[in-house]
Amino acid sequence: MKINSKRLEKTAQKFTALMIGRITEASRDWTKPWLAVKRKDYLPRNITGRFYSGGNTLMLLIYSMYYDFRTPVFLTFLQASNLGIRINKGAQSFPVYHIAWMYYNARLQERISIEKYEQLPEIEKEGYHRIMTPKCYDVFNLDQTGYHEKYPQEWAELLCRHELSPEDKHQGNYTNGLLDTVIAGQTWVCPIHERLSNRAYYSPAEDKIVLPYRTQFPDAKAFYGTALHEMSHSTGHESRLNRIKGGAAKGTDDYSKEELVAELSSALMGYYLGIETTIREDHACYLRYWLEALEKDHGFLMDVLGDVVQSVKYMCVRLEFNPFGESVQPQPDTVTAKHHKEEVFKDELAIVD
Repeated sequence: MKINSKRLEKTAQKFTALMIGRITEASRDWTKPWLAVKRKDYLPRNITGRFYSGGNTLMLLIYSMYYDFRTPVFLTFLQASNLGIRINKGAQSFPVYHIAWMYYNARLQERISIEKYEQLPEIEKEGYHRIMTPKCYDVFNLDQTGYHEKYPQEWAELLCRHELSPEDKHQGNYTNGLLDTVIAGQTWVCPIHERLSNRAYYSPAEDKIVLPYRTQFPDAKAFYGTALHEMSHSTGHESRLNRIKGGAAKGTDDYSKEELVAELSSALMGYYLGIETTIREDHACYLRYWLEALEKDHGFLMDVLGDVVQSVKYMCVRLEFNPFGESVQPQPDTVTAKHHKEEVFKDELAIVD
């Protein structure tokens, strides 16, 4: 992604630094999950109660994991001032972003909304092109403020609501009803086959997922995490989000980037479902590429986050699952992506691990 906004560039820099730190940690400790499921009802939200979404959710969760914040509630400096809350001395803020799209006419020096653009006569639309209008905000977690002093009762209620969850020492007996139903009933967007195998993969050419038997995994959550990883890949099929390019071989930039998209998508989707996912040891070969790509271009992570957002949204809709508690209606595949006819090689090159 080419970033033309200085504010968004600074946000991308902080996001990238955080992700580099997380991937570097993963290279040293494979057992540490992308996102630790430690506290109850722990979904990042603003002090107003509005949940953050997409890339903000993922980055705030990783950020919160580093500092072990007791609540997932954030606020801006202005909001803190309006509430009479002090920001702790030395506290560092973290950015969140929102990207809206508008149409711009250079001749008229005019920006209009997508809705207004759609109402224009076809001949007038020719003078406009779509532009990105990012907005970025710096936020602080309540742990970094004097909220507990100003509002002790509300603070006590928040601590109770987000208390530590009991440690699950029986992961081998763990079951996830939603994923079990999808796999057993073959209701995912493509077939999911469990068989004796030394690897899991998604084949775009055959549009199918192959998973080793559950008993081949160290525990049940490892099985579900792998299933989510391959399901994430399948959202990129040309008939869906059209993210996976035909014939991308292992070691190529497109292939390695897709692996990071699937890793982060399965991590966020797994977190929503209460499943901790870890980087698979057989994906160690991608770590260097991810680090080099992140260090080279801050826009790389923003591109990846955009794909992660679409992948997770797609999975939530198809599974009729909403982590925020509202009902979700399934939508046809044709709504989520344009169909592009690209050749997909039916061989090893077209298999995504």
